[in-house]
Amino acid sequence: MAKKRTFAFSLLSIAAILIAHGGYRVFGMLFAFDKTAPPVKLTKVEQGAIAESVASLLAVQGPAALPKDRPVDTITREELRDHVYFLASDSLGGRRPDDAGYNIAAEYAASQFRSAGVRPVFTGADGTPTYFQKVPMMRVTTAIDHPFTLSTAAGDKVIEALDDLRLFSRGPSISKVPMVFIGYGISEPDHGWDDVKGLDLKGKVAVMLIGAPLRDGKPVLPAAVHKSYQGIPGIGRRVQSPGLRQNRPDALVVVLDKEYADVWDILPNVLGQPQLQYRPGGGPGRVTVPPAAAALVRGAQAEAIFAGQEYNPLDIPSRGLAGYKTFEFKDVRLSLGIRAAVEDFESMNVVGLVPGTDPALAGQVVTVGAHLDHLNPAGGKIRNGADDNASGSAGVIEIAEAVAMRPFRRPVLFCLWTAEESGTAGSRHFLSAPPVPVDDIIVNLCLDMIGRSDPDAGKTRKHYVIGAAQITPELKAVIVAVNAKTIGWPLDFESMESSMNGSDHYNFHLKGIPTAFLFSGRHEDLHAPTDDAEKVDFEKVQRLSQLIYEVTAELGNRDKSIRPAAVQKEPATARF
Repeated sequence: MAKKRTFAFSLLSIAAILIAHGGYRVFGMLFAFDKTAPPVKLTKVEQGAIAESVASLLAVQGPAALPKDRPVDTITREELRDHVYFLASDSLGGRRPDDAGYNIAAEYAASQFRSAGVRPVFTGADGTPTYFQKVPMMRVTTAIDHPFTLSTAAGDKVIEALDDLRLFSRGPSISKVPMVFIGYGISEPDHGWDDVKGLDLKGKVAVMLIGAPLRDGKPVLPAAVHKSYQGIPGIGRRVQSPGLRQNRPDALVVVLDKEYADVWDILPNVLGQPQLQYRPGGGPGRVTVPPAAAALVRGAQAEAIFAGQEYNPLDIPSRGLAGYKTFEFKDVRLSLGIRAAVEDFESMNVVGLVPGTDPALAGQVVTVGAHLDHLNPAGGKIRNGADDNASGSAGVIEIAEAVAMRPFRRPVLFCLWTAEESGTAGSRHFLSAPPVPVDDIIVNLCLDMIGRSDPDAGKTRKHYVIGAAQITPELKAVIVAVNAKTIGWPLDFESMESSMNGSDHYNFHLKGIPTAFLFSGRHEDLHAPTDDAEKVDFEKVQRLSQLIYEVTAELGNRDKSIRPAAVQKEPATARF
């Protein structure tokens, strides 16, 4: 039976090892809790020292408590808390896939797999087994080739200073493109509101307000719908709506008012800030240009855009919706030149295996996964990603340890993917170069945020499960039945189905593999520097991790595969 580790002792011991080896700079990095400081860049030697120290220490430590009779009972709040506090510490700098902090997190996760008896499934460059799967990626750095220019009948107004303009998505360069004001950009015809109906946006720049309409201080749309259009998630909802996807403009300009000032600091500026992208096939990186650039404007630049037009939506805070309308700008066109430079690098997935006990089922593999990465700092502050997704990563680590204590009939792969925040690159690569044939994977359980509750959850602290009935309704039925019999946590299978493509599970879905995505919902700290470990609901993390263990046990031990027969091929011969 695998041994459990004492985390507090681990940190002190790591510190002692590092200082004993003269690693004062590295020790300072690990324990420098200044949220405004940039992540420290470590040399390869320093990264290796930390990784080796962590792995060595965890391999020799004694048990923190006597083994428990049921493996599920070893998934404790205390150990989940230890994992989350480590992974979401300022010292790891937000776990960006091209940063030393992510490498430390990956080494930490591998050491946990190793100490639990979870097996590596890949072969390293030196021919030895490894938990690490190299993921080819590239940094794309964006710069302005031609400044943001408004062309009017009176001449060109060139915006050189970017104090009130922020590019948050690259796209093709545009030259003197006409502009259309699309109001809030909300298309909700079932609720009597459709800003884009009748507008032709192709070949034009769409100018849009953030937020959602109010009349006499009250939401025009139903409360839940109104809430879904707030902040950064609300921008994403608009962009993904059929109204804009089927009528895509050449560029998008989002106008901020004072109520949404925080969006300016949270949403990253891609100018000079490298974006990370997947390199399919591992060849030299080539820039894939998104279909439309997107920018935030505020203050003086927002005033310049609407100057002289028939309606100025910047007056809405004082006038309300009186005179509200969408319109084509008169005698105003927009130009913006964008270029990009590319630098290749590699990140890594962390994958371990618990072999099954029944050779006849060796070709039916269960996968349990979470993304280990998060984001670069925003506004000079580290975004630790405690709920997103140190919580899910901690859950996978603890579930893997529990399964290793008493393996199931089917093999289980435990996956911690890199670069989910960069287009789900890690899981895409995992499925393009899997350690087992994709046809052998019968199900994927994805833990992406299991430590918080969004405001709609209320006192129930319900958790969202997305996609469980998409490939086969049987998976949802299994989760419901197992939950009723074991944990009894409130689950919501309906409210977030529109977020089906929101995490790594979706890549499995596209392969015809049944999947379920556990998600906290869009709480106020999502992707913000305030997503810290102190706010995590560790009872919830524990109970949901235990639930996924129980669901994995059912899927791993039952006679019938959960993957539909039309998709699942004949089991392969035993490999594990």
